[in-house]
Amino acid sequence: MTVWQALRHPAVLILTVALFFTYSGGYAFWFWEPTMLQRFTGWSVLRVSWFGSLIFGAALVGMLWLGSSSDRTGERRWHFVIPQLTAAVTLCAWFFVPHSNALLVGVFALLGFGTVAYLPAFWALPSAFLTRSAAAAAVGFINCVASIGGFFGPKIIGELSQRTGSFNGGFIFMIACWTIASVLVLLCPRERI
Repeated sequence: MTVWQALRHPAVLILTVALFFTYSGGYAFWFWEPTMLQRFTGWSVLRVSWFGSLIFGAALVGMLWLGSSSDRTGERRWHFVIPQLTAAVTLCAWFFVPHSNALLVGVFALLGFGTVAYLPAFWALPSAFLTRSAAAAAVGFINCVASIGGFFGPKIIGELSQRTGSFNGGFIFMIACWTIASVLVLLCPRERI
């Protein structure tokens, strides 16, 4: 298989779009998390920073744990989908539960987990259906194109919060991104070529 054939493979295109949505929602959360935490709690920048380290500490633990689990079982798709849907469901629940600072930190810890823990499983997916050289080209292509979502996601959250004076629209945007990414990865063709 040539590199050009690999880049046109339906699974590569689906994974590219899925990662675009994942990055859109993930970068939106990563960039806006300190601002959201400060606005919701009224905490100082120092306190927000300390709690931010706890939030992303949960992300690190999740990434190591799910990466190990994915390698041990050889399963990749659900190890991508579970963190993404955890983030989406957790953010949905935020709309319906009584708000508190402790709950917000818990919600953000689960969002941190959901927006980082998928990484080891996702990057193992191209080699599941492509040969080595084709998989290497596909990984570069997927990341290059999908990284554009890292620009659009935070920008959309900023625009929505500025227009509405609330992060609710941004939360709905992130939920949609993670849900779409999950569905796309589950629909991704599985055959090896």
